[in-house]
Amino acid sequence: MNKNLLLQYLSGKLDKHAAREVVTWMALPENEMLVRSYLAEIWEENRLAIKGPAPDFDSMLHSIHRRIELLDEDSPEKINRSTSRTKRFIDGFRKVAAILVVPLLVLTGWWSVRHYQSTRTQELTYREIFTKPGCITKVELADGTQVWLNDGTRLRYPEKFARKERRVFVDGEAYFKVTHNSKRPFIVENPLMTTTVTGTEFNLNAYSQDKYFEATLTRGHISLTSEHINKKVDIMPGQQARLNLENKTFTINQVNPMQYAAWREGKLIFVDEKLEIAIKKLSRWYNVDIILADAILKDMPITATFQKEQLMQTLNLLKKALPIRYEVTAEKQRADQTYSRKQIKIYAKL
Repeated sequence: MNKNLLLQYLSGKLDKHAAREVVTWMALPENEMLVRSYLAEIWEENRLAIKGPAPDFDSMLHSIHRRIELLDEDSPEKINRSTSRTKRFIDGFRKVAAILVVPLLVLTGWWSVRHYQSTRTQELTYREIFTKPGCITKVELADGTQVWLNDGTRLRYPEKFARKERRVFVDGEAYFKVTHNSKRPFIVENPLMTTTVTGTEFNLNAYSQDKYFEATLTRGHISLTSEHINKKVDIMPGQQARLNLENKTFTINQVNPMQYAAWREGKLIFVDEKLEIAIKKLSRWYNVDIILADAILKDMPITATFQKEQLMQTLNLLKKALPIRYEVTAEKQRADQTYSRKQIKIYAKL
């Protein structure tokens, strides 16, 4: 069944056999939402104006019932009382369908268009959450989607999603477990990249101030678009897409996705990670500023797991594993009585 066939039926252009098939299809409960959608589109495309208050349903139904009674009185074909119960049902259905289906479709169309128009013009009410350093927050959205937010992450989302899409904004790191809905894509806006899915699990590490975007797919499928790559990119489970604006690179690699979601359990895992990227994550993990003073250190690989270590323990572990040395600058009080973050500079060991 398609919209054009329904339009032909409403226009009276189908023969009895085809019309009966359309009626039978529309009567199935599982087709109700699709019928409503087709009707709304037909009304919109034909620019049918709907004005005034809602129809008087009671009066309309009373009128329909009266027309059925008149049809019974005037019909030259009397119902044979001895016919089977099935035949009586079919005959009754045929008469009722001829009289009731079109008015009911009109009512359904009216409701669909009014609902569509009100949803389209409705202003969405948004909420915003910011996760403080050292904290992890879990949020459940209106559609059942679950979102975990790492520290320093901002999430903006509507209390109720729009009719055609589910759109949120995130700046930071978040793990999404998206409720599947192929008709309403889930879109994550970020200053660096836009992520579109229908139902999946993935991790985004996308702090705009770092000029670095990382999408790691656990399950399902996601599509990425950005002015920085000028194309749509699809990634599959176990793949990771990285955009680094500082060195203007975009790569897709095969990874273990659980490694990049371990932060939800209080773990930070690196496997052959470039020190430049690891340092960004460690800076946020400990809420300090860590700076690589020597460019030669950026591509140095690191493999390590951090969970309950204090900052100085982590720095000493790095010092043992890599040819580096570090200097720590204590927090300083500013004129406004606030404190600057502790700063750590890492140098190549000579």
